[in-house]
Amino acid sequence: MHEKFGLSTGIAYRHPIETVLQPIHDAGFRIIEIATAREHINLADTHRLRMLAHTTRDMGFTVPSLHAPFGHDVDITDPDPSFRQQSLAMLTRAADALQIFGGRLYVIHPGGEDHNWTWDRESRLARSIEGLTILHQRCRERGLDLIVETPLPHLLGGQPDDLDRLLHLLPHEGTGVCIDTSHTSLGGVLFEVMDRFASRLVHIQASDNRGHTDDHLPPGDGIIDWSKVQSKLAAIGYQGIFLLELTGNDNVGESVAYAARRARETLSF
Repeated sequence: MHEKFGLSTGIAYRHPIETVLQPIHDAGFRIIEIATAREHINLADTHRLRMLAHTTRDMGFTVPSLHAPFGHDVDITDPDPSFRQQSLAMLTRAADALQIFGGRLYVIHPGGEDHNWTWDRESRLARSIEGLTILHQRCRERGLDLIVETPLPHLLGGQPDDLDRLLHLLPHEGTGVCIDTSHTSLGGVLFEVMDRFASRLVHIQASDNRGHTDDHLPPGDGIIDWSKVQSKLAAIGYQGIFLLELTGNDNVGESVAYAARRARETLSF
């Protein structure tokens, strides 16, 4: 596998992370991003995290990034102050975990999964900026960079103007952008955001889709023009990792092997 390719352990997020590492290694990947689903990894178990960090190093993995928790149980823009504090505590534990793994890129959605956030648009955007600013400080204290991901188009930050506004109000140093190819293609803005945020682009989360939902398919199994993606990345001088963020089936080895094969067939890095 090319040295620039990585794979999220979220390809098997329903399985304990310990059971996922060997199939990923067998498929030829040596760069991984840590997924943080509850059934996948316990962010509160520091001892287990340290053991996992030793295991990944012994297996020859590099862990440059971690995807912060997201979903309906975490949202830094929620109107309830106690829920926001609970979310910040969980997100801070994730930063601690990334530090243990020796990574640097803390990838986070700027909001939650609430589809109705636009009913309270300005307050939600303000709370996103407030929460991200706090997390930026906590990341810097741990030697990490805060990497804001492009969400799905109907979620907070999913429109380029909103994301630009958030980034403008965050400290420039130690802040970057992660482009999710599936999210942005569903919004019809994939190549627009590649140009617009080129100067702050430090991470790619790559997956394909069939044009309707966030399918998390391997490149080549959907409608995205991957030749154009690669050409655009070359044109803007992207030097970061091309991280596959895919959904697999219950057969972890089969899913990972298929992902590796499709990456080799479709991409030409």
